[in-house]
Amino acid sequence: MLAVILCILPHKSEATVVEFQTVMGNFEVNLYDNTTPTTVANFLDYVNNGAYTSSIMPRFVPDFIVQGGGFSFNLIWPAPVISSNAAITNEPEFSNLRGTIAMAKTSLPDSATNQWFFNLGDNSANLDLQNAGFTVFGEVVG
Repeated sequence: MLAVILCILPHKSEATVVEFQTVMGNFEVNLYDNTTPTTVANFLDYVNNGAYTSSIMPRFVPDFIVQGGGFSFNLIWPAPVISSNAAITNEPEFSNLRGTIAMAKTSLPDSATNQWFFNLGDNSANLDLQNAGFTVFGEVVG
């Protein structure tokens, strides 16, 4: 498990950049505000409400994904679930390439809420087509 704290960074560009502060180090993610506005607004709502503060990344599949956004850190298992808002509309505009962040969802195309994942490899052949595609809404930049 990996604990996560997120904050929005001021940036000179038009895009929103968030910093992931983890026990493994910090990194920045550039969000695709203009192309996936519903998804970015949804993600930032959770960030601004502190939902991801002390959250964990409980799912890791080597060379595939690392997933977070659904659970908070706690010394007992199962970890507390992060409350979710209403599901959002799927916006699959970009490929699920290495270093991108995308929304997790159920088998329904428009079911993403608070969980997201980082693509650890080129998952475009699978995730761009599966279940009407998975919405990529940003990429790691630093």
